Amino acid sequence: MKRILLFCFLLAFSSQFSSQQSVDKALQTLNEKFSQENIYILTDKDFYLSGETVWFNAMVFRNFTTSDLSTNFFIEIYDRNKKQILKRRFPVFNGAVQGSIQLPESLSEDVYFLRAYTPMMSNLSEDFQYLKQIPIYNPDSPNKLVADKTSSWTATVHPEGNTFIQGISSKIAVRLHSTGTPPAEWEGYVIEKSNPEKKISTFKGLDGNAGVFTLTPEKDKIYEAVITDNNGHQNTVTLPKAAETGVSLQVISEKDNIRYKIQNTAQSFPYYTVVANIGDQLVYKAKINQLKDVFQAIPTNQLINSILQITVFDDKENILASRMCFVMPQNLLVSVPEVKAKTLSTEKRGFNSFDIKAIKGVPNYSVAVFDPEDKKSLQDENLLSSLWLSSVITSKIDRPAQYFSEKRNIEALDALLISEQWKMFDWKEIISGKYPTIINQSSKYISYKGRVTVNAKPAIQQNLVMFVDGDLSGNQVFEVETDSNGEFFFDNMIFEKPIKITYQINGANAALKSRTNVFINPTNTFIPLKKELPPVENYKLVDRNSSSEISQSAELTKTIEARRSKKEYNEKVTTIEEVKLKAKKKNLTQELNKKLSSPLYNSMNEVVFDFVNENQSAASSPNILQWLQGRVAGLTINYDNGVPTPYIRQGKANIYLDEMLMDAGSLNGISADNIAMVKVIKDGTVGMSGGGNGAVLVYTKRGDTQAPARANNLLTMTDLNFFVMEGYNTSEKYPDSDYGNSELSKLSYDYRTVLYWNSSLEADETTPTPIDFYNNDTAKKFRFIIIGSDNEKYLPVYYDKIVP
Repeated sequence: MKRILLFCFLLAFSSQFSSQQSVDKALQTLNEKFSQENIYILTDKDFYLSGETVWFNAMVFRNFTTSDLSTNFFIEIYDRNKKQILKRRFPVFNGAVQGSIQLPESLSEDVYFLRAYTPMMSNLSEDFQYLKQIPIYNPDSPNKLVADKTSSWTATVHPEGNTFIQGISSKIAVRLHSTGTPPAEWEGYVIEKSNPEKKISTFKGLDGNAGVFTLTPEKDKIYEAVITDNNGHQNTVTLPKAAETGVSLQVISEKDNIRYKIQNTAQSFPYYTVVANIGDQLVYKAKINQLKDVFQAIPTNQLINSILQITVFDDKENILASRMCFVMPQNLLVSVPEVKAKTLSTEKRGFNSFDIKAIKGVPNYSVAVFDPEDKKSLQDENLLSSLWLSSVITSKIDRPAQYFSEKRNIEALDALLISEQWKMFDWKEIISGKYPTIINQSSKYISYKGRVTVNAKPAIQQNLVMFVDGDLSGNQVFEVETDSNGEFFFDNMIFEKPIKITYQINGANAALKSRTNVFINPTNTFIPLKKELPPVENYKLVDRNSSSEISQSAELTKTIEARRSKKEYNEKVTTIEEVKLKAKKKNLTQELNKKLSSPLYNSMNEVVFDFVNENQSAASSPNILQWLQGRVAGLTINYDNGVPTPYIRQGKANIYLDEMLMDAGSLNGISADNIAMVKVIKDGTVGMSGGGNGAVLVYTKRGDTQAPARANNLLTMTDLNFFVMEGYNTSEKYPDSDYGNSELSKLSYDYRTVLYWNSSLEADETTPTPIDFYNNDTAKKFRFIIIGSDNEKYLPVYYDKIVP
């Protein structure tokens, strides 16, 4: 895990310091073995029709930066009764995930729930898993969804630092908990219960979540907060009884420092320990032997925007006070790519072209262009709010994105954090050594643990030979040795669709083969949801024939028309001979790739060069690697001891010749005339040989490209037993609309809400990367969303602009 540059301080007002290691070690153990991950998902739409495809881009974070822990991503859809509708698995590359989910045509119209998690997240609290409601419409359903505008709210009060002490001025946060839409305005006042006519303090709601006031409690007095919204609804909340003695914690988050002050009344301890953490990383620790009525400072120049948890312990490591705050709310640090318009047209189906200038060290971006009238959810939740707020706060927050906008209310964010409790871990539990039980292992990519038996007994320290079914190269033969329990393990595999593996014990006779069995289990897999789903909000189901309910929304009407338009578009595409020829040419390359490549040597992120069906003009290049230079984004050819060597994003890539692992020098002397295909796999592991920096694969011509005799012999071994390994689900390519063709421009209407979608746009630092798209029939502005991660600076990449 790339770590933030962190630091510790000693604030002791005596010459002696006795470090308490248990807090440090507890956090270190948590970070190394039980680190909490979080997920942000950007879907292409806010709601769907049954039968449509859900496209999504996801990012996996931990400790407020990209996670390098998990390589597997699980996503599921549930109905409101917690029945699982479908589930999918996708690989994680550099903390990013791209995928698609085909919704069944038979889905009834209702609100469903999208759940996502990683293997590590499935071992920890389900409260931190991604869970979002998503409306799905079906005009053929007997019931229909309509807006539910009913709302209600309750309120709670929370003293700063979780302590309320007589004679000490305390900041009190008032938290609204709303079902449905919170009130537009609300306010309140504070009274002493025995004298309700006298208002001690007044306050106004800072937003739909929180308000704040200050109070110095007196002995034996009970205080109440009376809250009223703009609709006249009122709620009275009793403040906690003020303690006679205790420790208070005041925190002020500034641009350059986080200042804190500790006060104590009567009660005395030999010393206090102040600990500040970002996620499960320790960023500050101080021992204070003597309290003074001054603020201490935690410098922020080496920190990142994040939620900081400050905890005050006594000498026995009991918690005395705690408080969350946001680091540098005045100065949000975000890497922003530069976007320039080359051709801008808001005309009906007008052509648009923009250039994206890459950020140094950020090779990939997720880019989407929306009709601003749609995708309104981005006003409520976005990458920044998910990373900086929702990743820590598990309770419902109204429009969390507002806290990181240009017009953000810093006081409102601070009041919200005062009202919340740290739930990512429990100090008492981890200090005592109580940690979660790991059930789902975070092994690399597709991983299996197997057990071999002969005559129903463990085959101890035996060599198991495995053959990949469908291997035409003859090279996919693997051998593993079982351990003292007859077990073996292999991981780091990336492939789609199931793979059949036949096997035998090396040197076994025919009788022994028939009595040999292999049992395999994935080391990480789907974990059923245990907790109950939250209640559906903002929607209700009614009889479709009910005349008392409002007809369908304009947005839904446009979505239905957009699907009809897309069907018309697809039908026209199939009738255009030019497109057919293009597709035929593409299919020839696909067939060649399918013929030459074994299942373990295919990837969702590969670039294929066909030397059989296309003229690649490579004859003049002395080495095929030199020919590749500049043809694949992210691939560079360096010279190691004078030998051309491929590097993918600064990592040395593996080289395969006919799917045999080779060194770079082995490609010298191979003429381009003898090459059938070259492909570059840029992410993850290739085959079973390990290494996660991608690969360059060169396939030579073999007559009619049929497999050599050795492979044919392997494929005829039908008497062997077999097992099947499940691969990743396939992510479909997002459909585009090309109105450059005169026939396609004759479509009756175009109500697309998504004008451009690219889950993994590869950008070159030296040359701007173009994105081209056509407008729909109505959009007069375009909303650009670009997300990613600047791992060198530990910053999110985020661009959200409406143009023109």
